[in-house]
Amino acid sequence: MRMDRNAPLVAILVAGAIAASARAETRVASDRQIWTLENAALRVTLDAQAGTLAVTDKTAAHEWRQAPVAATKKPRFRDVREVMATPHGITFAADFASASGQAVRLAVTLRLPDAGVDLLVTADMPDRQTKFVDTPFLEPFFLDTPDAALIVADYCNGHAYPVAERPFPAGHWAASRLDMPWVGLCDMKMGIGYAVIIETSDDGFVACRPVKANGRNVVAPQIGWSGSLGKFAYPRRLLYHFTARGGYVALAKRYRAYAAEQGLVVPFREKLKKNPNLRRLFGAPDVWGDASLKFAEQAKRAGVEKMLIHGASKPKDMKAVNALGYLTSEYDNYTDILPITAKTPLDSNHDRIPENAVLCSDGQRMKAWLTLDKKQFMKRCPAKWLPAAQVTVPRVLVARPFLARFVDVTTAEDLYECYDPAHPLTRGQKRQCGVDLLAYMRSQHLVVGGEHGIWWCVPHVDYIEGMMSGGHASWPAGYLVRPKTKDQEFTSPHGTRSSKWDSYARWGIGHEYRVPLWELVFHDCIASTWYWGDASDFLLDAAPEITPKKDAFNVLYGTIPLLWANGEGAWHKDRQAFLRTYRNTCKMHEAIATAELLTHEFVTPDRAVQRTRFSDGTEAIVNFGPRPYRARLAGREYLLPQNGFAVKGPAIEQSLSLVGGRPVTVIRTAGFSFTDAGK
Repeated sequence: MRMDRNAPLVAILVAGAIAASARAETRVASDRQIWTLENAALRVTLDAQAGTLAVTDKTAAHEWRQAPVAATKKPRFRDVREVMATPHGITFAADFASASGQAVRLAVTLRLPDAGVDLLVTADMPDRQTKFVDTPFLEPFFLDTPDAALIVADYCNGHAYPVAERPFPAGHWAASRLDMPWVGLCDMKMGIGYAVIIETSDDGFVACRPVKANGRNVVAPQIGWSGSLGKFAYPRRLLYHFTARGGYVALAKRYRAYAAEQGLVVPFREKLKKNPNLRRLFGAPDVWGDASLKFAEQAKRAGVEKMLIHGASKPKDMKAVNALGYLTSEYDNYTDILPITAKTPLDSNHDRIPENAVLCSDGQRMKAWLTLDKKQFMKRCPAKWLPAAQVTVPRVLVARPFLARFVDVTTAEDLYECYDPAHPLTRGQKRQCGVDLLAYMRSQHLVVGGEHGIWWCVPHVDYIEGMMSGGHASWPAGYLVRPKTKDQEFTSPHGTRSSKWDSYARWGIGHEYRVPLWELVFHDCIASTWYWGDASDFLLDAAPEITPKKDAFNVLYGTIPLLWANGEGAWHKDRQAFLRTYRNTCKMHEAIATAELLTHEFVTPDRAVQRTRFSDGTEAIVNFGPRPYRARLAGREYLLPQNGFAVKGPAIEQSLSLVGGRPVTVIRTAGFSFTDAGK
């Protein structure tokens, strides 16, 4: 009987001897038992005695091995047997050490589709109502090459952390708070790598597990599971994807394909059909601090053609701002509440306390934001978000003609549970409450924004503040406390702490370790910008050199800036910096807002020069390094200074390059032309 080469083949190898037939008989040896699951691209080897897995990527000729596990007297993987259903697989039982100290037995199934480089993993229990606490799952596959990096979108659009970094800049993430529910490893030069997509991410976590391999200390991402309301509750699923080339770009594109299958990739071109006002967002700086008609008119005269303006003013003034082509928006927050009073009825941030606040498993009501003057908000149960919005938003829109709305916190905080019997919630149900709230905002014909990004919000949100920020701010960014110097000490409501500027410089804004994973997946679906406490112009006093670096990042990734028009922002402190940031970044975004980001690459060994390409044919090259770089693009040469750039596409041509020894900016689009060559 002949088997198709692409069909999975389960063969039991006894004491290392390969079975000769397509389906070998099960034979047991006294020292060890080895099973193999194989298709044309991958070979998965299970060592039941050692309790380990290995995956060979045949195209890459690379074997992925797990971190070593402690030896046991009896096989760790028990009751191994073949799964005949499609896709073909292997199932076994295994014991895992939980946070309680008790062993947890899970039924694990490995499945390999007929073709491709994906391995599907499921964990289950016979009684899903069993009490369950945090339990690390399978040992992680590690990579110990000199250029190995851990790839993750950890409260930002993406990092590539060197696996040998000491101390490692991260330790543990809730899977539900990863901006995209996947993490992986890749070699930044060779391009081999794998991603593990956490399909059931609501109740999971990722631990950066230390591994000693070949004399090197590295980390690898280990997935674990948490209980749902204290129980196992449902099967848990992982999808491992292996790549022989393309590194983090290939891994991100695999997740994009997966997200598209889940209905998460909703491009702007589709969103525009439901709300044409969305086009006003393309090429609009996100501006806070002044919502007056006076400011809007000044900005228009200064050449700011589009703008997203946050804040309320008189209705007639807002109509005039809308008529200028701007988007009027307002801050809103449904998670943090104060008590209802006679003067403050139910609205976005007032509700009945304690009954509508989250009840924690310990019987305490969950606290929320603590203000600088120590005013304590409570956390509204997510089950109450939508009812509050249905009261608040219509009342607001009757009074003022907003075209957009910014919903704070909902997309920025982790999932949590509520144990109040009147409104109990699992983490998964809490996520759905966020979807329902944002979908309601969209149903009101509003352009919808949110604080920070999360994968499940993409179909319902149009712009996100915070994706461009690297998550390592060294000052109280959430409280909008501007540092005056890099080493300034800060006092927040939670106490005094010293600045950790080195961490921000290396991981928060460091170009060597930032990668645009989020944009590689969702650029054509959602506009990204900086966190409002890490805005493009937030460090004018402490580090003015950061503003042009952020502009360069915006150009490279095709994203928008966030600016302040209050007394501390660039509009008043450095008007030319405001206008320069607008011109250099927003014309680019307007041209490629609806395009997919196809590639990102490090051009030079020091990673100072980087290149991106978009689906419309636009290409961008940026030099973050202090030494000028001679770039060639579309047949022309540009000498790029630090934070200089060259962009060429069907709808835009722009550059910031050295001409005659001085920096010159040139921007050309169909309806716009600018140069400072004559100044």
